[in-house]
Formats: sequence, structure tokens, C-alpha cells
Amino acid sequence: MSRSVAVTVVTAVAFSAIETAPVAPPPLEVIVGAQIGLFSGQSLFDAFNTEWALDSRADRMGMRLLGTPLQYQGPSLISEGIPLGGIQVPPDGQPIVLLNDRQTIGGYPRLGALTPLALARLAQCLPGEKLRLAPVVQEMAHRQHVEYLRRFAL
Repeated sequence: MSRSVAVTVVTAVAFSAIETAPVAPPPLEVIVGAQIGLFSGQSLFDAFNTEWALDSRADRMGMRLLGTPLQYQGPSLISEGIPLGGIQVPPDGQPIVLLNDRQTIGGYPRLGALTPLALARLAQCLPGEKLRLAPVVQEMAHRQHVEYLRRFAL
């Protein structure tokens, strides 16, 4: 075996022995909505403390999350406007994050809405990917968005 081949083999073996721990992506921030208090306490715990998988049923209207079903305990709702990034919870309890081609009004309860930055990160995810949600107040989300936009200021 020539010297260059031996060095290549040893280097390849050395690099393959290095194990790297997977780095979890940051959670997607959710600005909590007015209906948040109408979900069961266990559902709120599950919403923000467990992993969700991105379903293959995703298109420009919305992306469905798969995980522990959430339970809405409030009254029936009158249809209302739906924001970009709104997280609706239909009767099956599996949240749907609404995207650009979403309906304009809807009557399912909502956890809240993803922040603009979280929505941009979600749009890069593939079906089957795992993600987490984290509650954030509107003022903090606004501050983070302004800081992000300042990076592009000339």
C-alpha cells in the first residue's frame, strides 16, 4: 500500500470514529392566543413540552403536526379571521399551522400563531421532522423580529 493511500485510510477511519450528538433545532415560538385558556391543562403541557412530527399532509394551506391530541374544552366558536401562522386545532386534536393559502376565516379553536421567524423556520422543514413549540409573549416576539430585520439594514 502506498503512503498516500495509507494516510487516506487512517484519516477516514479516524473521522468515522468521531460521533457527534445531534443538535436539536430551537423551538418554534408561538404567540399565545385568546383561546389558549380553553384547552385542558394537560393539553397545554403537551403542546409546549412534547415533540411534534410534521405530517406528510402539508401544502401551501397548512402543515399538520402529529403528536398527543390536544383537547379543547370551550364552547363552539363563531368563525373569525385567521392570521398567517395561526395554529388551529380541529376536533381530532392534531394542530394545523396555517400558511399563505389558508382560508380567511375559520371556527376551530387556536393555540395562537407562530412568530414570523418561527414560520420561516417551519417552512424549511420536511415531512417527518420533529419540532417543538414554545410560548412567547407578543412584545418579546416583536423585539426578536426587529432585531432580526436590523441585521439587513444598510
